[in-house]
Amino acid sequence: MQLNVTIKLGRPLVLPINYQHILQAVIYNSLSRRNEYSTFVHDKGYAYEKRKFRMFTFSELEGKYEIREWKIIFRNSVRFEIRSPEVLFIQNLAQSFRETGIRFGENWYKDVAAEISDDAIEEEEIYIRMKTPICVYSTDLDTKKTYFYAPDEVMFYQMIIDNFVRKYQACYGVEPDEEIEIVPVEITGRDKFVTKYKNFYISGWRGVYRLSGKRKYLDFLYQTGLGSKNSQGFGMFEVI
Repeated sequence: MQLNVTIKLGRPLVLPINYQHILQAVIYNSLSRRNEYSTFVHDKGYAYEKRKFRMFTFSELEGKYEIREWKIIFRNSVRFEIRSPEVLFIQNLAQSFRETGIRFGENWYKDVAAEISDDAIEEEEIYIRMKTPICVYSTDLDTKKTYFYAPDEVMFYQMIIDNFVRKYQACYGVEPDEEIEIVPVEITGRDKFVTKYKNFYISGWRGVYRLSGKRKYLDFLYQTGLGSKNSQGFGMFEVI
């Protein structure tokens, strides 16, 4: 399920260029005004072994903007999309946005449209373009250093598959009975994306890929995102 949000700006919205953590906070803060389910999403999530999955992802802000001194400035309106397989999650957010608006720091915007849609994947092979980058990584237990994989490495695709299996089992309590397959179609050096999330640098990749597998698995990934850090704004794709 998807939530398409449009904010009409009565005053300019000024954010740091690396604003993913702020948009994530907007989502969590809006959920915190709801119920026990919201507390579950924020504090616990869906667990698989030692990992936790929040089962949602969100896009970047879209709209006319200008950049000044490492700030991005929106003046008229902005829109973004949130996806999740959890109906309650989307419904709670939509209700909160409609009733109380959206707050970015000290700026509170009340003119918010929140439209729910239920687009689904109906095929077993699709070509996709990343709306937000795919992020897959591993961390060395001894050095604590994190390595981010790139599309020219076999492990990039295997890590995406492994993440899907863990995420699906955490959500539904059963392992998928078939693997998915993801292969590169069109990727250039310009598709590499590096951002600072709070105090950490994160690397990911955009580009075009072919994704295949059971329809229900592809739809699950459409709602939750590919790879890691989905609830931090990574892994959302569109079908082309």
